[in-house]
Amino acid sequence: MKKEIEVFLTVESLTGQGSQKAKQSILKEEYSPTLEYLLKVSLDPFLTTKINKLEVLEAQPYLIDFNPEEKMRDLTQRLFEAKAANDSLREEAYELVNCIPYDFETRKMLGKILTKKVNIGIGAKSVNKAIGREVIPDPSLMLALDDESQIEKWDYVVCEEKYDGVRVIGYYKNDEIKFYTRAFNEIPSEYLQKIEKGLCDLIESAGLVGEWFFDGELTDHHRKSVSGKVTQMLKGNPDQSIGDDLLFNVFDLEEGDTLKNGKGILPFTIRRETLACVFESNTSENLVLAESFSTSTKEDFYDYYKKVVERGGEGVILKDPNHIYECKRSKSWIKMKEVNECDLRITGWYPGEGKREGLIGGFICEDLNGMVKVKVGSGFTDADLAYLSADPDSFKGKVCSIQYNVVISDKNGEWSLFLPRFVEIREDKQEPDDLKPICK
Repeated sequence: MKKEIEVFLTVESLTGQGSQKAKQSILKEEYSPTLEYLLKVSLDPFLTTKINKLEVLEAQPYLIDFNPEEKMRDLTQRLFEAKAANDSLREEAYELVNCIPYDFETRKMLGKILTKKVNIGIGAKSVNKAIGREVIPDPSLMLALDDESQIEKWDYVVCEEKYDGVRVIGYYKNDEIKFYTRAFNEIPSEYLQKIEKGLCDLIESAGLVGEWFFDGELTDHHRKSVSGKVTQMLKGNPDQSIGDDLLFNVFDLEEGDTLKNGKGILPFTIRRETLACVFESNTSENLVLAESFSTSTKEDFYDYYKKVVERGGEGVILKDPNHIYECKRSKSWIKMKEVNECDLRITGWYPGEGKREGLIGGFICEDLNGMVKVKVGSGFTDADLAYLSADPDSFKGKVCSIQYNVVISDKNGEWSLFLPRFVEIREDKQEPDDLKPICK
C-alpha cells in the first residue's frame, strides 16, 4: 500500500498548466486494485469515514506488526457502516497512521485519505477518465440557467424564492440522514442534529421507504455566517451546537437513484405534491417548506421578484411545472436575480488552487476611494485565465469590469460586493467607479 500512497504524493506535487493530463497519465500507469480502493476512500462522496480530524506524529511512538492494507480495508469498512466513529475506531485510525513503518509524508497522506481531506487537484471525472471506467461517482444537483426566453415555452410558471444561503441535500438511506453540499462534501450530521431529527420524523410520519433526498438551502440571517459555519463543519472541530439556529428550506424531494442515474422520472407537480404531504406533519422550527405558487401571468412573478429583492432576498427561481429532475444546469429552472455592474481597480491577485493550480485564483479590487474592496474569483473563461495568468502583475492598476448583485458590509463596517464576477479588462478606462454613493 505504501507504493500507492506515494502515487498520491506524486500527483499532489505536479503543478502548472497541463498538470491534469500528467496526473491522469500517472494514475493510468500506476493503476492497481489497491490504488483504486484508496481513490474510492478519498473521493467517493457516498463513502464516509466519520473521522474529521486525525493527528499524525512526525516521530513514530511505536511500531505494530500488522498488514497495513488489510488493516486499512477492515477499518474503513467498519467506519463506512458505523453511524459515528467511536473512541475505539478513532484509536485504530490513530495507530494505523502512526504505527506503521512508513515515512512521515506517506503517513500524513494516509491520514488525509482516512479523513477524506485529500486535495491532489484531480476530481472524479479525471480519475474515471484515467482508469477508463467509473470508479468514483460524480453526482451533481439540478442548477438554474439565466435564460428567461425559456419561460415562453411553458404552459404556466412555478415561482419560488431563490434562497441566499448554502445549497444542501439531506440524503435518506438505511434509516439515517447524510448531508451533502452542492460539491458533495459531507457535512457531519452531528452539527445538524435538529434538522436531522426533523427530517427523520417527517420520513417516519409519511412512511417513506427506500432512498430519498431533500433538496434545499441552509440559511440564517447572514449569508456569510452560513457559509462560514458550513466551512467550520467541513474542516474544523466546532461546537456541536453550531447548526442549531440554521434553517433548512426544502424545495424538492427526489428518489436517491436520481443522483446515480443523472435524471429522475417524476414530474415536478408530483414531487411538489408529495413534498407538501410529507411536510404536513412538520413540527420542527428548523425545517421550512419553500414557498411556491403557480401563475400564467408575467406580472405575477415580476411582482414577487420585486418583493423578494426589496426585503433583502437574492431573487427568484422560475420552474417548468412538468419538468423532471436533471442533475445538471437545466433550462427547466430559470433564475431571476438582481445584477449590477461596476468598474474597479485591480490592486493585486492571488494564486489558484485545485483545478486552477498554476493560474491566478482571482483579482483583488477596489473602487475609486478604496471604500469597497473585494476578491473576485469567478466569471473567468479559460481564455481569460490563460491570458491573465501569463503576467498577472502587469494588470495591477488597470480597471476591470465586474458584475455583482448588491453592495454589502460586514459586522466591522467594511464594504464589499455580493457574488462578484469578472467581465473584462477595461483598456478604454483609466479611473474606477466611485461606489460611495451606493454604500448605505
